[in-house]
Amino acid sequence: EQLRVFRSVPAGSRKVVVATNIAETSVTIPNIVYVVDSCFVKLKWFNAQTRTDALVVVPVSQASAEQRAGRAGRTRAGACFRLCTEATFGDLPLATLPSIQRSELSSYIIQLKALGVENVLRFPLPSRPSADLVIAALERLS
Repeated sequence: EQLRVFRSVPAGSRKVVVATNIAETSVTIPNIVYVVDSCFVKLKWFNAQTRTDALVVVPVSQASAEQRAGRAGRTRAGACFRLCTEATFGDLPLATLPSIQRSELSSYIIQLKALGVENVLRFPLPSRPSADLVIAALERLS
């Protein structure tokens, strides 16, 4: 089913991408000229209180939206149509929240312990997760 996007379209037809996370990857689909961006994305998010993962619909980041727009017009002039106002776009976060700040951390903590890190709470991560996520992981592992 996914391979259909790489097929040629009949003369007089247009191929349009309705932007999803796949539009942010490095896959280039030939002859895409128009992209419609909903300005939303589904991200996997861990809830430390309920100890569950969920796919949550959240506003896209400006960086991801620009990446989506880059899918249009790679082989000829194109356009991206965003389903939000310029003001709303300006209010979007600049970047997507790093995975470590929205994921279940048990496997990260096990890896740090295996590497000899004694105090995982004080380990200088480039993007520090919330204390709730770390505590939930430590409780799960104990």
